[in-house]
Amino acid sequence: MKLPPMALTAPSLCPRCDAPAIMTDHCIQCALPLRQCGSCQGIAGPFDRYCGFCGYELVQGARRAPLWRLWLLAALIPLAAGIAFGFSPWARPAAHTVAGIVGNTEPTPNPATSQQLRSDSLAFSYVAPKDWIETDYSRAPDPSRVLPEVVVVHFPPDAVKVSDAKGDLLQVRGQAAILLLGRPAGAPPPAVDPSDPQAVLAAEVTPLIAAPPAGVKFEVVTPVHAVTVNGRPAAAVVLRLTRDSGTYYLERAYIASPTTGRPPLFAFSALVPSNDWDSAGDSQRVDQVLRSVKLS
Repeated sequence: MKLPPMALTAPSLCPRCDAPAIMTDHCIQCALPLRQCGSCQGIAGPFDRYCGFCGYELVQGARRAPLWRLWLLAALIPLAAGIAFGFSPWARPAAHTVAGIVGNTEPTPNPATSQQLRSDSLAFSYVAPKDWIETDYSRAPDPSRVLPEVVVVHFPPDAVKVSDAKGDLLQVRGQAAILLLGRPAGAPPPAVDPSDPQAVLAAEVTPLIAAPPAGVKFEVVTPVHAVTVNGRPAAAVVLRLTRDSGTYYLERAYIASPTTGRPPLFAFSALVPSNDWDSAGDSQRVDQVLRSVKLS
């Protein structure tokens, strides 16, 4: 058995942390054993670097048991299971369910700043800012102006512009935010499931980006993505529209509406001047209106 030299003492500084270690068997700061091998427990010289019995480097301190590292393997099990589930066919439905519970909760309207509105003829309700004006063109007294849509505007004269354009927001040059909510009666794009909000929206937006109308430029701000509106699957996209009258943000969304006798999708559109969208907070107001839609 190796014994410590009689003429030598422990080092004056710990070789690991440089703490004073005069005449001590363990460092008082980091607990490094200075006279005993942390692996084989043999007696080591105070100035040795390696144990003379097993060759273990003394500065490493006590050797941890192999079982101590099993916690790393245990921690990897749920991580590997999560990755495997993410690539499985069940991942997408589960993600939609979680998003509907956590990230898309129904907004609580503030009576001081919002108003609860409903269109009985189109069978839906929603919440809009209190100072915005609603016009239900599905009940317009003039048959030539009847549209299967409700127009909500921040600047009242803009509602007439939407009616004149037959609900085509690309032709409207509004002064403030314009919202269009309704049930489109037109045919969906060919070779697309008419009840799939994301597929229909992508099929409509792609031609606008690839071949925009003359004098109009589109930029994708938020690509077509799935959302949930009051528990119903939906899809939304945000575009930046530039033309001679200025820059606008155009948001479009479709909400699944499997109601007998009605179109399979509910349409939502918003056209907002860039200044109102960026600085006036209309982007949040538009999103709140969209997420408040309830179909019946």
